[in-house]
Amino acid sequence: MLFLAISFLPILNILAKTKYTFILTFLLAFILTFNAYFAFILKSDVSLEIMASIFETHLTEAVSMMRNIWLPAIITLTISTALLYFAEKELRESKLSIKLSIGYLLIYLFLFLPYLCYKRIKWMEEEELFKEAPIRVIQDKVNLYAPILYGNIFTIMAYQDEMAKLKEFTNQENKVLPKGIILNDSTQTPQKIYLIIGESAYRKHFSLYGYQVKTTPFLDSLSINDTTQIKYYSGIAAAPFTRNALRIALSFASTRDLEPFYKNKNLINMANDAGYQTFWISNQGNSGIQDSYLGYLSASTTYAIFTKGGYLANDDFDLIPILDSVHNKIDKQFFIIHLVGSHNNYSDRYDETDKQAIPGDNSLKTHYDRSIHHTDRVLNKIYDTMQQDSTAIFYYFSDHGEIIGRGHGPWKNGVAQFDIPLITIEKNTDKLNTIVNKYVDPETKLINNSSTTLILAEILGYYIPQKYIEQAIEDGKYVRHADQSYSLYSDVKEDVE
Repeated sequence: MLFLAISFLPILNILAKTKYTFILTFLLAFILTFNAYFAFILKSDVSLEIMASIFETHLTEAVSMMRNIWLPAIITLTISTALLYFAEKELRESKLSIKLSIGYLLIYLFLFLPYLCYKRIKWMEEEELFKEAPIRVIQDKVNLYAPILYGNIFTIMAYQDEMAKLKEFTNQENKVLPKGIILNDSTQTPQKIYLIIGESAYRKHFSLYGYQVKTTPFLDSLSINDTTQIKYYSGIAAAPFTRNALRIALSFASTRDLEPFYKNKNLINMANDAGYQTFWISNQGNSGIQDSYLGYLSASTTYAIFTKGGYLANDDFDLIPILDSVHNKIDKQFFIIHLVGSHNNYSDRYDETDKQAIPGDNSLKTHYDRSIHHTDRVLNKIYDTMQQDSTAIFYYFSDHGEIIGRGHGPWKNGVAQFDIPLITIEKNTDKLNTIVNKYVDPETKLINNSSTTLILAEILGYYIPQKYIEQAIEDGKYVRHADQSYSLYSDVKEDVE
């Protein structure tokens, strides 16, 4: 870090002795402020997953999440800009030449930093991994030794490389099923499948799971009145970011191997092949097929429908009329319904009905509980639509959990960002929960949402060899982090720090 700090001296000297560089100075101040926020407030570096989420975040979401930090951010940026300006003013009078500064900078960037990265790669025995993904490995090492500016640049490069790989594999016709998985046309399958994806739902704040505040009265009533119809499981999220959690949950990728996302058919492709009309009905905004993983997944469906008015501008209840308008009693239909759920800010995720149901102060915890209550009401409406079907399954899980008041994603610890609900409801079918139970870890009684594709593939009529079930249970013991590393879920500590 000392050498990183020293490396900024020649940059400042070059800026100080070059005309019309205020914009560059301001940009450098912004980069410093940006990294300081993650380092001192979130206690995290700017990882690839964080950078990707920034690029793929809609403007409305960014404004919503920044609402409470605009003022301190502007003050910090102003102070950073002023400090750099006065530093450059002092350097203008110094005898340190631009040529010497450029020389030092070149030595740092092309000799010293590469040497550190090379030694680290050798020490970690990542030579083969470097051959497969050089930019990704270099980004990881530069982020370790020089996270500010240089690490940011390589992180952006790694993200662009990742998106280029996605573009390379966007041709759906080249996708294949993993060996041994085949479609059995003679298998009886439900007329309708409702796959509901929640957002930032922490299972331990569902009264269905024993939470003392009545946040899920609808689900509670089902569990009391008909225990054979509804089942709920202790779920864990494959990753604490939506983009990674869903590309794992909706494909054959796992927490330890992302390659199947690119090479194999995903869950939506399989539903299409099984004769279902597929729908992506989302309250989380539209992305192009080559812009993000979610854009790629939504483009795989027969119909992709997004709420109007912009990202996060709508209530999840606005999805219900869309669902009802495309639902029919004749066709086999597979609905993926993507909620905005309990996404920050929590106070924007509920209405007066939820406020009356859960009275109390205006603490973050109360706001969050009301947002869960709101989701419960939305699930009730989807359930009502389901009652029109002859046979149907309802499969709900959250993309990831939430550390209430802090969020999710940047930290390797903080188990709440991984603890999610996984809830199933059947109508006139009886095999869903038999299938789900095969993927529950017999030791921990936990199930990773990474098993979703295999579970629903079997519902769709696909034969799943036992080796994939065993592998899913083993992979399900792990969670993937923002820096693309993975660890055992059991190693994740309760608190962030």
